[in-house]
Amino acid sequence: MIALPSEGREGGDLYALFSCGGERIARIVLADAVGHGFSASRIAAYVHRLLHELHDIRDTGALLAALNDAFLASQEPGAPLRLTTVATANYDGDSGEFSYSYAAHPRMLLWRASLREWLPLGGDLEGGLPLGVTAGEVYSHQNVRLEPGDMVMAFSDAVTEVKAPDDTQFTAERFQHLAGSTASHLPHPISLHDLSEGLLEAISRYHNADKFEDDLTLLTLRRLS
Repeated sequence: MIALPSEGREGGDLYALFSCGGERIARIVLADAVGHGFSASRIAAYVHRLLHELHDIRDTGALLAALNDAFLASQEPGAPLRLTTVATANYDGDSGEFSYSYAAHPRMLLWRASLREWLPLGGDLEGGLPLGVTAGEVYSHQNVRLEPGDMVMAFSDAVTEVKAPDDTQFTAERFQHLAGSTASHLPHPISLHDLSEGLLEAISRYHNADKFEDDLTLLTLRRLS
């Protein structure tokens, strides 16, 4: 897990792990509020509060729809829109089922241990609009079964939108390739810490700087058994 606010100690990225449906279901959330610093961190804190209030909603698409409606209901007339992208998933510890949805968020990556390869999760899944744009937005979901040793990586768009000194954007495709090459140079079983640190180091080299213009978050999880 790596989280680097772009301005001081406050940022607009929110990462959270909740219990959903007893100890069997784990809910993973990565949200990225538009903006930087304290104003973005206030939006992230609001998302966190809503997630606690809506913890009984099991369907990931329905959760995003409820979050979106709550955002719009609390929007003050004439105030700047409070926009947030979200990737969320439920993991069933018994079956290994991983059910996920997006609100305009970068696609998570799935590491198949049997293939030793990263694959985008939900490349054909409609991501919907960010939270806070329009009422009645519908968010779809998909399911995939995680096998022992499989990993899932969620990240904020700072990872894919970081630019080289010549203004060339990194892109999701480059990041997927980087994740594969980084994993291939690590001993197995792969250390999640070493993987995250290796990716951050490589992204910093591409950017040619240690400080990023946007909040950067990398969240990696693995099924152990």
